[in-house]
Amino acid sequence: MRTALRTSIVTAALAGAMLLPAAGSAFAAPAPQAVSSTKAAASSQAKRVAINKHLVADMINSATEAPSVKVFIVNEDGTTRPKALASLDRGHTKQSVQGTVFTLTKAETAEPVLTVFENGVTTSFPLPKGKAAAAPAPSEDDRYAGQVVSIGNGMVAVLRNRAEGPEAWIRYVGPQWKQGDPYMVRVLTVLNRRQTTGAVNGVSLKLAKADTAEPVLVVTEGGASKSYPLPKGKASTPSSCVSEVKHVTVGAGGMTADLTMSPKGPKAFVYAEGPGDWTLTLDRSHPKGPDSYYLRIINPNSAQPVLNWKTQGGENVPVKSASFPALPEGCTFEYKVTQEQTDAKPAAKPSSATTGVTTQTQAQTPVRAQTAVVPKGSVAAGAELPVETVADTDDSTTLAAGAGLLAIVAALGATVLRRRRNHG
Repeated sequence: MRTALRTSIVTAALAGAMLLPAAGSAFAAPAPQAVSSTKAAASSQAKRVAINKHLVADMINSATEAPSVKVFIVNEDGTTRPKALASLDRGHTKQSVQGTVFTLTKAETAEPVLTVFENGVTTSFPLPKGKAAAAPAPSEDDRYAGQVVSIGNGMVAVLRNRAEGPEAWIRYVGPQWKQGDPYMVRVLTVLNRRQTTGAVNGVSLKLAKADTAEPVLVVTEGGASKSYPLPKGKASTPSSCVSEVKHVTVGAGGMTADLTMSPKGPKAFVYAEGPGDWTLTLDRSHPKGPDSYYLRIINPNSAQPVLNWKTQGGENVPVKSASFPALPEGCTFEYKVTQEQTDAKPAAKPSSATTGVTTQTQAQTPVRAQTAVVPKGSVAAGAELPVETVADTDDSTTLAAGAGLLAIVAALGATVLRRRRNHG
């Protein structure tokens, strides 16, 4: 009995030892097959191109996958390093590594292209055809992104026309800028429906048709103009409380003032066209220009202010003026409207004609000066009634005064006679 039991245990142990390698191999075998199949799938989707003998790029783009590019370094033995040197996609379209610039151009289209700029030479590598992006490249949440155009002199205009209305942001990017380069650089000026003109770096700018749905940026330099349409938007509503712009020439050399009126009051944006970029803004808080040039807003707190200016030529040159546009109907000012005369001249003396009218008016007033009774004798000695007193005195007053004087004289006379009798 014991011998049979020992024999069974040994037999089972041997069987288990023989089955263990087989079981282990059975559980381990599927893993390598899965890895190899994954690598095969990845390699079949990517398109590998040789940029040069030291770099290769794996490019992916399809109807289900957005375009992406990974650049790898090639070793001397022909193998590639596992870590990517550069990675590009629609969110990151440009990367520079040691002087070589990799750019994913036309990233939002169905046919993007990889461009490589190295040693002054640009080489292009088209990606497989895919599907265009559903949204434009600039994010709607980005307040300052827009359509970018080069306007010369190292400047670009970022054109927008969204909820804020039409805008043209003029930025300096340098003379080497080209399409696709970053443009969120220093702001020089901005044009919109409130400020439709400007001048920077010898270039005159104007946002034409600003109140329509299709505004246009007009850039003028050296007498030549070029237009850049903004994206289509919405026309301004009639309820806007900013008046239309009134253009006035205020001096030699093409100096112009753009006059507007809003609930905040009058505003004059003054600029000089031509080689200079001089600008000046006058408003209700700052109504006067520099002392070297006579330019100011008269009655800035009134409902009908006026811009006064004087061109060069001496003190005898007359002052010219232009009224500001009226505040749009239905709008009100944000301040108390007054009629203060900021440049009022001293009032002129009354003319002879005016004096004549005043005399005639006084003459027509019934004063009865002829009937006044002037006291005589010692009481009236040296007494001279003014004209006003005479004019304001009637007959009853004069008679009462006379009766009072007679009563006083009679009382004095009676007192003198009584004293004489007492002493006599």
